Amino acid sequence: MAAYFGSCDAPYAYTARSRLPPSTGASTETSPAEILPMEGLQDVPIHQYTGIRNLQQRVRSQSAKLLAGCSNLQYLIFRGVTKDRLAQIDSKRASIGKHTRMTHYMDTDLLIVKLMPLAKHETAHLTLADDLRSTFVRMGLPIHSLHPLGGTTFFGPTSSKEGDSAYKPLSREQETDWPIIVFESGLSERFTRLRHDAQWWLTNSGGDVKIAIIILITPAEKRLQVEKWCLSPATGYRPETRAYQNPNPLVPTRMQTITITQNPATPPNPTAQPGTTVQPSTIAHPRTTAQPSAIAPPSFTIQPGATASYAVIGAPLTLEFQNLLLRAPIPPEGDIVFTTADLSLWADRFWKCVK
Repeated sequence: MAAYFGSCDAPYAYTARSRLPPSTGASTETSPAEILPMEGLQDVPIHQYTGIRNLQQRVRSQSAKLLAGCSNLQYLIFRGVTKDRLAQIDSKRASIGKHTRMTHYMDTDLLIVKLMPLAKHETAHLTLADDLRSTFVRMGLPIHSLHPLGGTTFFGPTSSKEGDSAYKPLSREQETDWPIIVFESGLSERFTRLRHDAQWWLTNSGGDVKIAIIILITPAEKRLQVEKWCLSPATGYRPETRAYQNPNPLVPTRMQTITITQNPATPPNPTAQPGTTVQPSTIAHPRTTAQPSAIAPPSFTIQPGATASYAVIGAPLTLEFQNLLLRAPIPPEGDIVFTTADLSLWADRFWKCVK
Protein backbone atom coordinates (compact mmCIF):
# COMPACT_ATOMS: atom_id res chain seq x y z
CA MET A 1 0.00 0.00 0.00
CA ALA A 2 1.44 3.32 -1.06
CA ALA A 3 2.37 5.80 1.65
CA TYR A 4 1.41 8.75 -0.53
CA PHE A 5 -1.67 10.77 0.28
CA GLY A 6 -3.21 14.00 -0.92
CA SER A 7 -4.73 16.94 0.91
CA CYS A 8 -6.67 19.98 -0.20
CA ASP A 9 -3.46 21.97 0.10
CA ALA A 10 -0.84 19.73 -1.46
CA PRO A 11 0.05 16.03 -1.62
CA TYR A 12 2.30 14.88 1.17
CA ALA A 13 4.15 11.76 2.23
CA TYR A 14 4.44 10.24 5.66
CA THR A 15 7.51 11.05 7.70
CA ALA A 16 8.31 9.63 11.11
CA ARG A 17 11.08 9.46 13.65
CA SER A 18 12.85 6.14 14.05
CA ARG A 19 13.30 6.19 17.83
CA LEU A 20 10.93 6.66 20.74
CA PRO A 21 11.77 8.42 24.02
CA PRO A 22 12.79 6.05 26.80
CA SER A 23 10.06 4.83 29.16
CA THR A 24 10.07 2.31 31.97
CA GLY A 25 8.86 -1.10 30.86
CA ALA A 26 8.67 -0.13 27.19
CA SER A 27 10.75 -0.83 24.12
CA THR A 28 12.43 2.22 22.60
CA GLU A 29 13.56 0.87 19.25
CA THR A 30 11.21 1.15 16.29
CA SER A 31 11.70 -0.97 13.19
CA PRO A 32 11.18 0.65 9.74
CA ALA A 33 8.08 -1.52 9.19
CA GLU A 34 6.52 -0.09 12.36
CA ILE A 35 7.01 3.59 11.51
CA LEU A 36 3.94 4.01 9.28
CA PRO A 37 1.48 2.26 11.66
CA MET A 38 2.62 4.55 14.47
CA GLU A 39 2.14 7.77 12.53
CA GLY A 40 1.15 10.42 15.05
CA LEU A 41 2.12 8.21 17.99
CA GLN A 42 5.91 8.50 17.90
CA ASP A 43 5.99 9.74 21.50
CA VAL A 44 3.90 6.85 22.83
CA PRO A 45 5.94 4.07 24.52
CA ILE A 46 5.78 0.57 23.01
CA HIS A 47 5.15 -2.24 25.49
CA GLN A 48 6.03 -5.86 24.87
CA TYR A 49 2.85 -7.95 25.04
CA THR A 50 3.17 -10.47 27.86
CA GLY A 51 -0.44 -11.62 28.22
CA ILE A 52 -4.01 -10.50 28.62
CA ARG A 53 -3.67 -9.75 32.33
CA ASN A 54 -0.84 -7.30 31.75
CA LEU A 55 -2.77 -5.63 28.91
CA GLN A 56 -5.83 -5.33 31.16
CA GLN A 57 -3.75 -3.74 33.90
CA ARG A 58 -2.20 -1.19 31.55
CA VAL A 59 -5.59 -0.31 30.05
CA ARG A 60 -7.15 0.16 33.50
CA SER A 61 -4.20 2.15 34.81
CA GLN A 62 -4.08 4.56 31.87
CA SER A 63 -7.88 4.88 31.76
CA ALA A 64 -7.83 5.84 35.44
CA LYS A 65 -5.26 8.56 34.70
CA LEU A 66 -7.45 9.91 31.91
CA LEU A 67 -10.50 9.91 34.18
CA ALA A 68 -8.57 11.70 36.92
CA GLY A 69 -7.23 14.30 34.50
CA CYS A 70 -3.64 13.27 35.24
CA SER A 71 -2.87 12.43 31.62
CA ASN A 72 -4.00 13.10 28.05
CA LEU A 73 -2.31 9.96 26.70
CA GLN A 74 -5.13 8.22 24.88
CA TYR A 75 -3.15 5.37 23.28
CA LEU A 76 -1.28 2.24 24.32
CA ILE A 77 0.98 0.30 21.94
CA PHE A 78 1.90 -3.36 22.27
CA ARG A 79 4.47 -5.30 20.27
CA GLY A 80 4.29 -9.07 19.72
CA VAL A 81 0.51 -9.40 19.29
CA THR A 82 0.01 -12.13 16.69
CA LYS A 83 -3.35 -12.94 15.05
CA ASP A 84 -3.87 -15.79 17.51
CA ARG A 85 -3.12 -13.53 20.48
CA LEU A 86 -5.47 -10.90 19.08
CA ALA A 87 -8.24 -13.52 18.94
CA GLN A 88 -7.59 -14.28 22.61
CA ILE A 89 -7.75 -10.58 23.44
CA ASP A 90 -11.04 -10.23 21.54
CA SER A 91 -12.52 -13.08 23.56
CA LYS A 92 -11.79 -11.06 26.73
CA ARG A 93 -12.93 -7.66 25.48
CA ALA A 94 -15.68 -7.38 28.08
CA SER A 95 -13.08 -7.54 30.85
CA ILE A 96 -10.68 -5.20 29.03
CA GLY A 97 -13.26 -2.46 28.56
CA LYS A 98 -15.92 -1.39 26.06
CA HIS A 99 -14.29 2.03 25.92
CA THR A 100 -11.35 0.71 23.88
CA ARG A 101 -10.82 0.73 20.11
CA MET A 102 -8.13 -1.48 18.60
CA THR A 103 -6.02 -1.30 15.46
CA HIS A 104 -3.87 -4.33 14.63
CA TYR A 105 -1.06 -4.63 12.08
CA MET A 106 -0.66 -8.26 11.09
CA ASP A 107 2.64 -7.83 9.25
CA THR A 108 4.39 -6.36 12.32
CA ASP A 109 2.29 -7.91 15.15
CA LEU A 110 1.66 -4.40 16.46
CA LEU A 111 -1.50 -3.58 18.46
CA ILE A 112 -2.60 0.01 19.07
CA VAL A 113 -5.26 0.48 21.75
CA LYS A 114 -7.22 3.73 21.80
CA LEU A 115 -8.80 4.60 25.16
CA MET A 116 -12.13 6.46 25.27
CA PRO A 117 -13.29 6.36 28.91
CA LEU A 118 -14.68 9.90 29.17
CA ALA A 119 -17.79 11.59 27.79
CA LYS A 120 -15.59 14.02 25.89
CA HIS A 121 -14.05 11.10 24.00
CA GLU A 122 -17.41 9.76 22.83
CA THR A 123 -19.97 12.60 22.86
CA ALA A 124 -18.59 14.67 19.98
CA HIS A 125 -18.79 12.02 17.26
CA LEU A 126 -22.00 10.42 18.59
CA THR A 127 -23.97 13.68 18.73
CA LEU A 128 -22.83 14.79 15.27
CA ALA A 129 -23.83 11.41 13.85
CA ASP A 130 -27.21 11.70 15.61
CA ASP A 131 -27.77 15.08 13.97
CA LEU A 132 -26.97 13.53 10.60
CA ARG A 133 -29.45 10.68 11.04
CA SER A 134 -32.13 13.03 12.42
CA THR A 135 -31.90 15.10 9.25
CA PHE A 136 -32.73 12.00 7.22
CA VAL A 137 -35.87 11.58 9.35
CA ARG A 138 -36.91 15.14 8.56
CA MET A 139 -36.59 14.25 4.89
CA GLY A 140 -39.12 11.49 5.42
CA LEU A 141 -36.57 8.66 5.48
CA PRO A 142 -36.25 5.96 8.17
CA ILE A 143 -33.81 6.79 10.97
CA HIS A 144 -31.96 3.58 10.13
CA SER A 145 -31.32 4.71 6.57
CA LEU A 146 -27.82 4.77 8.00
CA HIS A 147 -27.38 1.67 10.14
CA PRO A 148 -25.01 2.06 13.13
CA LEU A 149 -22.05 -0.32 13.27
CA GLY A 150 -20.45 0.97 16.46
CA GLY A 151 -16.86 -0.23 16.84
CA THR A 152 -17.13 -3.21 14.47
CA THR A 153 -13.75 -4.51 13.28
CA PHE A 154 -12.91 -4.20 9.58
CA PHE A 155 -10.00 -5.83 7.81
CA GLY A 156 -7.56 -4.42 5.28
CA PRO A 157 -4.87 -6.48 3.49
CA THR A 158 -2.38 -6.27 6.38
CA SER A 159 -4.27 -4.64 9.23
CA SER A 160 -7.61 -4.39 11.03
CA LYS A 161 -9.32 -1.45 12.68
CA GLU A 162 -12.32 -0.41 14.76
CA GLY A 163 -13.84 3.02 14.21
CA ASP A 164 -15.12 5.25 16.99
CA SER A 165 -18.49 5.00 15.24
CA ALA A 166 -19.44 3.92 11.74
CA TYR A 167 -22.60 3.72 9.63
CA LYS A 168 -23.67 1.98 6.44
CA PRO A 169 -26.75 2.37 4.21
CA LEU A 170 -29.46 -0.28 4.15
CA SER A 171 -28.43 -1.19 0.62
CA ARG A 172 -25.30 -2.81 2.07
CA GLU A 173 -26.94 -5.93 3.44
CA GLN A 174 -23.95 -8.19 4.07
CA GLU A 175 -22.44 -8.35 7.54
CA THR A 176 -18.97 -7.83 6.08
CA ASP A 177 -19.94 -4.75 4.04
CA TRP A 178 -17.84 -1.68 4.83
CA PRO A 179 -19.40 1.42 6.38
CA ILE A 180 -20.16 4.41 4.19
CA ILE A 181 -19.13 7.05 6.76
CA VAL A 182 -16.79 6.73 9.74
CA PHE A 183 -16.25 9.12 12.65
CA GLU A 184 -12.98 9.32 14.61
CA SER A 185 -12.39 11.71 17.51
CA GLY A 186 -9.57 12.42 19.92
CA LEU A 187 -7.93 14.89 22.25
CA SER A 188 -5.53 17.62 21.19
CA GLU A 189 -2.01 16.78 20.03
CA ARG A 190 -3.26 13.73 18.08
CA PHE A 191 -4.50 15.30 14.83
CA THR A 192 -1.77 13.53 12.87
CA ARG A 193 -3.05 10.21 14.20
CA LEU A 194 -6.67 11.03 13.40
CA ARG A 195 -5.67 11.92 9.85
CA HIS A 196 -3.85 8.61 9.61
CA ASP A 197 -7.08 6.90 10.73
CA ALA A 198 -9.14 8.72 8.09
CA GLN A 199 -6.69 7.65 5.40
CA TRP A 200 -6.77 4.05 6.65
CA TRP A 201 -10.54 3.83 6.17
CA LEU A 202 -10.54 5.35 2.71
CA THR A 203 -7.67 3.29 1.32
CA ASN A 204 -8.23 -0.10 2.99
CA SER A 205 -11.92 -0.14 2.08
CA GLY A 206 -11.06 0.19 -1.59
CA GLY A 207 -13.26 3.27 -1.80
CA ASP A 208 -16.28 1.70 -0.07
CA VAL A 209 -15.92 4.21 2.77
CA LYS A 210 -16.96 7.46 1.11
CA ILE A 211 -16.53 9.94 3.98
CA ALA A 212 -14.29 9.98 7.05
CA ILE A 213 -14.97 12.67 9.67
CA ILE A 214 -12.33 13.39 12.28
CA ILE A 215 -12.93 15.58 15.34
CA LEU A 216 -10.13 17.04 17.44
CA ILE A 217 -11.10 18.19 20.93
CA THR A 218 -9.05 20.86 22.72
CA PRO A 219 -10.64 21.28 26.18
CA ALA A 220 -8.30 24.01 27.42
CA GLU A 221 -9.35 26.31 24.56
CA LYS A 222 -12.94 25.04 24.25
CA ARG A 223 -12.27 24.28 20.61
CA LEU A 224 -13.56 21.59 18.25
CA GLN A 225 -11.90 21.07 14.90
CA VAL A 226 -13.61 18.96 12.25
CA GLU A 227 -12.07 17.60 9.08
CA LYS A 228 -13.91 15.85 6.27
CA TRP A 229 -11.84 13.38 4.23
CA CYS A 230 -12.80 11.71 0.93
CA LEU A 231 -11.04 10.09 -2.00
CA SER A 232 -10.27 12.38 -4.92
CA PRO A 233 -7.93 12.29 -7.95
CA ALA A 234 -4.31 13.01 -7.08
CA THR A 235 -2.63 15.97 -8.72
CA GLY A 236 0.86 16.15 -10.15
CA TYR A 237 0.96 12.63 -11.59
CA ARG A 238 2.70 11.94 -14.88
CA PRO A 239 0.70 10.98 -18.02
CA GLU A 240 -0.40 7.38 -18.40
CA THR A 241 2.27 5.08 -19.79
CA ARG A 242 2.89 1.35 -19.76
CA ALA A 243 4.60 1.79 -16.38
CA TYR A 244 1.85 4.10 -15.06
CA GLN A 245 -1.48 2.53 -15.98
CA ASN A 246 -3.42 4.81 -13.62
CA PRO A 247 -2.01 8.34 -13.94
CA ASN A 248 -4.63 9.92 -11.66
CA PRO A 249 -5.39 7.49 -8.83
CA LEU A 250 -7.81 8.37 -6.08
CA VAL A 251 -6.05 9.35 -2.86
CA PRO A 252 -7.32 10.38 0.60
CA THR A 253 -7.91 14.11 0.49
CA ARG A 254 -8.83 16.61 3.16
CA MET A 255 -11.93 18.27 1.70
CA GLN A 256 -12.91 20.59 4.56
CA THR A 257 -11.53 21.94 7.81
CA ILE A 258 -13.90 23.61 10.27
CA THR A 259 -12.88 25.18 13.58
CA ILE A 260 -15.44 26.00 16.30
CA THR A 261 -14.14 28.00 19.27
CA GLN A 262 -16.21 28.96 22.31
CA ASN A 263 -16.04 32.57 23.52
CA PRO A 264 -13.07 33.59 21.35
CA ALA A 265 -10.95 36.57 22.32
CA THR A 266 -12.49 38.53 19.44
CA PRO A 267 -16.17 37.55 19.37
CA PRO A 268 -17.55 36.85 15.90
CA ASN A 269 -20.73 38.38 14.56
CA PRO A 270 -23.12 35.76 15.92
CA THR A 271 -25.33 33.91 13.46
CA ALA A 272 -28.09 33.82 16.04
CA GLN A 273 -28.67 36.53 18.63
CA PRO A 274 -30.18 35.60 22.01
CA GLY A 275 -33.94 35.21 21.73
CA THR A 276 -33.89 34.37 18.01
CA THR A 277 -34.73 31.05 16.42
CA VAL A 278 -32.32 29.03 14.27
CA GLN A 279 -32.69 25.78 12.38
CA PRO A 280 -30.53 22.84 13.50
CA SER A 281 -29.77 21.83 9.92
CA THR A 282 -30.32 22.90 6.35
CA ILE A 283 -31.06 20.45 3.54
CA ALA A 284 -29.53 21.52 0.26
CA HIS A 285 -31.11 20.33 -2.97
CA PRO A 286 -28.84 19.32 -5.87
CA ARG A 287 -27.72 22.38 -7.81
CA THR A 288 -29.44 24.58 -5.22
CA THR A 289 -26.79 24.94 -2.54
CA ALA A 290 -28.03 25.80 0.95
CA GLN A 291 -31.64 25.95 -0.26
CA PRO A 292 -33.95 25.04 2.63
CA SER A 293 -35.95 21.87 2.17
CA ALA A 294 -39.70 21.94 1.73
CA ILE A 295 -39.76 19.91 4.95
CA ALA A 296 -38.76 22.37 7.61
CA PRO A 297 -36.65 20.88 10.40
CA PRO A 298 -37.67 21.62 13.99
CA SER A 299 -36.21 24.80 15.45
CA PHE A 300 -34.54 25.65 18.73
CA THR A 301 -34.89 28.95 20.56
CA ILE A 302 -31.66 30.33 21.98
CA GLN A 303 -32.45 31.99 25.29
CA PRO A 304 -30.41 34.97 26.50
CA GLY A 305 -27.36 33.73 28.35
CA ALA A 306 -28.16 30.09 27.58
CA THR A 307 -25.73 29.70 24.70
CA ALA A 308 -22.09 30.76 24.63
CA SER A 309 -20.75 32.64 21.63
CA TYR A 310 -18.81 30.65 19.05
CA ALA A 311 -16.44 31.55 16.26
CA VAL A 312 -16.98 29.09 13.41
CA ILE A 313 -14.43 29.08 10.61
CA GLY A 314 -14.88 26.99 7.47
CA ALA A 315 -18.64 26.29 7.68
CA PRO A 316 -20.82 24.83 6.31
CA LEU A 317 -20.01 21.13 6.66
CA THR A 318 -21.53 19.39 3.65
CA LEU A 319 -22.18 15.64 3.48
CA GLU A 320 -23.31 14.54 0.03
CA PHE A 321 -26.53 12.51 -0.12
CA GLN A 322 -25.18 10.40 -2.99
CA ASN A 323 -22.14 9.41 -0.94
CA LEU A 324 -24.25 8.51 2.09
CA LEU A 325 -27.09 6.47 0.58
CA LEU A 326 -25.49 5.52 -2.78
CA ARG A 327 -28.33 6.92 -4.84
CA ALA A 328 -29.45 10.23 -6.22
CA PRO A 329 -31.68 12.29 -3.92
CA ILE A 330 -35.37 12.66 -4.66
CA PRO A 331 -36.72 16.05 -3.47
CA PRO A 332 -37.18 17.02 -0.73
CA GLU A 333 -34.08 14.86 -0.15
CA GLY A 334 -30.72 16.50 -0.63
CA ASP A 335 -27.21 16.98 0.68
CA ILE A 336 -26.82 17.43 4.43
CA VAL A 337 -25.53 20.92 5.17
CA PHE A 338 -24.53 21.84 8.72
CA THR A 339 -24.49 25.63 8.87
CA THR A 340 -22.61 27.92 11.24
CA ALA A 341 -25.67 27.97 13.51
CA ASP A 342 -25.96 24.15 13.43
CA LEU A 343 -22.31 23.67 14.32
CA SER A 344 -22.52 26.25 17.12
CA LEU A 345 -25.47 24.39 18.64
CA TRP A 346 -23.64 21.06 18.29
CA ALA A 347 -20.56 22.50 20.00
CA ASP A 348 -22.66 24.07 22.75
CA ARG A 349 -24.39 20.75 23.50
CA PHE A 350 -21.02 19.04 23.59
CA TRP A 351 -19.37 21.42 26.06
CA LYS A 352 -22.43 21.34 28.32
CA CYS A 353 -22.23 17.54 28.42
CA VAL A 354 -18.55 17.40 29.35
CA LYS A 355 -18.13 20.33 31.74
